[in-house]
Amino acid sequence: MQSTTLSFKEGASDKIYQANLEPRDGGWIVTFAYGRRGTTLNTGTKTPVPLPEEDARRIYDKLIQSKQAKGYCIGEEAAAYRTGNQRVTDIRPQLLNPVEGDALEELLLSNAF
Repeated sequence: MQSTTLSFKEGASDKIYQANLEPRDGGWIVTFAYGRRGTTLNTGTKTPVPLPEEDARRIYDKLIQSKQAKGYCIGEEAAAYRTGNQRVTDIRPQLLNPVEGDALEELLLSNAF
């Protein structure tokens, strides 16, 4: 059996997500549990029937990756954001918006930043 606990903490939000890869009836299943820290967790399965281990592991890995893409960190004590040196900060990265060539010069000269 393999198990991963992820957590997400931001503002008043403090959530836990647990994913499990476990043997069942000659195959493997992927189960999960999620909810607010300290409450009863909701449970479910990503595989209603046992699958070959390779297929179930692929689903399990994809599940973990999708939660990390949403800001969850592996472990129960996740910080909202960590830099490369693992120092906790309040700085949030922001994606840039594309700018058309005509507007670029205007934006740079306007001191809008």
